[in-house]
Amino acid sequence: MAEIKRIGVVGGGQMGSGIAQIAAVNGFEVWIHDSDSEALSRAKTSISSGIQNLVSKRKLTSGEGVEAVNSITYALSLEDFCSVDIVIEAIVESEDVKKKLFFQLDGIVKSSAILASNTSSISITRLASATKRPTQVNTIVLSSPLQVM
Repeated sequence: MAEIKRIGVVGGGQMGSGIAQIAAVNGFEVWIHDSDSEALSRAKTSISSGIQNLVSKRKLTSGEGVEAVNSITYALSLEDFCSVDIVIEAIVESEDVKKKLFFQLDGIVKSSAILASNTSSISITRLASATKRPTQVNTIVLSSPLQVM
């Protein structure tokens, strides 16, 4: 299995923003996408504020904060995810919506990429059935607010 260096996050809400922030602070390159440009803008504000808060609390140096902020790309299109190693979706809890997303991502991301869902109630087997890579589809269950954990 290849090392994970690039993370894609789909969903700019509280959970998606938290995932992106944690990944960036821990040295990953991050792409975050939301189909709603206003949600993506709010995500950028939230993530920047969260990272600045870590700098203020001396949990990060100012240089580390700048590096984390600069490691995030706010993607207007899922096509920007073509080089990520893993995609974590944090979108609405709808099986149909998630399956449609996984079907789209399956045609965009590289063949070695992992697709992960932050679902707590939908069968990952059913979500994986929308892809040609069912063995590379996983569940990752996180609690909110992630940044506090």
